[in-house]
Amino acid sequence: MQSPEEVATTVGRNVRALRQQRRMTIDALAAAAGVSRGTVIQIETSRGNPSIATLVSLAAALRVGVASLVDGDSEPRIVVRRAAEAARLWAGAAGSSAVFRIGTDPPDVVELWDWTLQPGDSFDGEAHPMGTREVLSVLSGHLGLRVGNSVQHLDAGDTVLFEAHAPHRYSNDAPEDGDGTPVRFVMVVLQPGDAGLVPPTSIAEAEIPLV
Repeated sequence: MQSPEEVATTVGRNVRALRQQRRMTIDALAAAAGVSRGTVIQIETSRGNPSIATLVSLAAALRVGVASLVDGDSEPRIVVRRAAEAARLWAGAAGSSAVFRIGTDPPDVVELWDWTLQPGDSFDGEAHPMGTREVLSVLSGHLGLRVGNSVQHLDAGDTVLFEAHAPHRYSNDAPEDGDGTPVRFVMVVLQPGDAGLVPPTSIAEAEIPLV
């Protein structure tokens, strides 16, 4: 069992780390939790053990459980999602698919996607909040990418990073006289600091092909 000093150190470290992850000032956390600024400072500097009521209020303000504040495990967190656990969130009639491999919780969202587009297929992505970026790397085939009014043509081995606050489209860009090769690419979505975002549950198919 942890000593009172160890508990104070653990809670202080966790509160400070969670507050910084959520880009909250000390004053903002104090207001959200209904405690004084001095109380937050004392807790973060391990100068006292908070009451249960204060812990509950801080946990609610930081959108975590109390366990996250008193957890003394300093080992890095590792999350493994096996292949069978990945979620296919879109499937085209021709066999195209978008598989959501893994992602993080808000406020700083990172998502890893695995895409396959069959010849003639495309997908329209809606505009994301300002500050969102996407990184795509083409594994095989020829990918057409439209971001706003800009069109890029990418081959296997090509990688692109773009700001995703404009509508965008991914398309199988295989030559008309080609052998009908699917395009496969991996995509990372980086969406910082919006605590209102939630992990995706579904996505919609494109209606208009890339031209």
